[in-house]
Amino acid sequence: MVERPRVAVMILNYNGLRWLPNCLSSVARTDYPNFNVYLVDNWSVDGSVDYVRKNFPWVKVIQHTRNLGFAEGYNRAIEKVEADYVVLLNSDAEVLNPSWIERLLGVATKDPSIVAVACKMVSMEEHSRLDSVGGMGIPFWRGFVDIGREEHDSGQYDSEGFEPFAFCGGAALLRRDVFLEAGKFDGRFFLYAEDADLSWRLRLLGYRVGFAPEARVAHYFSGSAGSKVVDAWKLYYCHRNLLRAILKNCGYSLGWALRNYFLFSLIIAVGFSIFEPRKAAGVVKAIFWNLSNLKDTYTRRCQVQASRRREEREVLVKMYPRLDRYQPAERVQLRRILNILFEYSEFPRLHNYCAE
Repeated sequence: MVERPRVAVMILNYNGLRWLPNCLSSVARTDYPNFNVYLVDNWSVDGSVDYVRKNFPWVKVIQHTRNLGFAEGYNRAIEKVEADYVVLLNSDAEVLNPSWIERLLGVATKDPSIVAVACKMVSMEEHSRLDSVGGMGIPFWRGFVDIGREEHDSGQYDSEGFEPFAFCGGAALLRRDVFLEAGKFDGRFFLYAEDADLSWRLRLLGYRVGFAPEARVAHYFSGSAGSKVVDAWKLYYCHRNLLRAILKNCGYSLGWALRNYFLFSLIIAVGFSIFEPRKAAGVVKAIFWNLSNLKDTYTRRCQVQASRRREEREVLVKMYPRLDRYQPAERVQLRRILNILFEYSEFPRLHNYCAE
């Protein structure tokens, strides 16, 4: 008999003891014959590691000596394991069907160009409500958002032709050798947007991201982060990492992207300076961080652009699909203004870039 691919299920943990019993118990029901489970611990101080070693002795522990964040925490752990595929799984998630790994591999192995596969993530509070089926870009150069978030799951994304631009790092399968080939996650990100950035680079290399609708995982949104609110801290990291991703990964659309990014930054910084000054400071701080790290970013850009195998238009078409997207209820008036300024005025520009 042919041996099935080796799979390493990797659960990143930082003081996530409250989530681990449910998460690991659900993973234990997996029916795939050739997999190992790893707790990747970022130096937790809540007794997580001792609890897992005592109650789930079959789980292998990779413990870092400090909090490396999502990106570098996974990078160092994935380098250590011996596996053909790795599955990233948030500690605040619960696997809903034992055949989830089989379903993920079914998508990954049917086409050699598919090197990442997103799970269908549903809300932990209400399994009929979607949390994420992958990611897409927000027009235009304002970030990335989970496709399907807060929508009722009626199977609208289950067709074979659906393909997200990016996988969500909360629950996804990656081909390990390609993950290493692509340069891993960007360790400078620490957390947020590292999955979209890696997906972008994978697409530039000519690879694709798949979706396995029958690999269902319930997720408590931002449970491991501690808060669902987009506070100044989250805004800083998301805005900072978005600019670095643009600078590294954009081809001839770079000027267009930077124009939109800085116009968007100016508008929200002015708006936040009136109502939420700490968020305004986070936006400014994100830009200055990129200025201070510009040399390293430029080096990375040279590497990414030298190795790319796909034209800009091919990537942009996938980044900006014609799909409805989740929009938070807060700051509705400001959001409407931004939509008018960016989306409706920029669709012709997008078509021009895709046609070149």
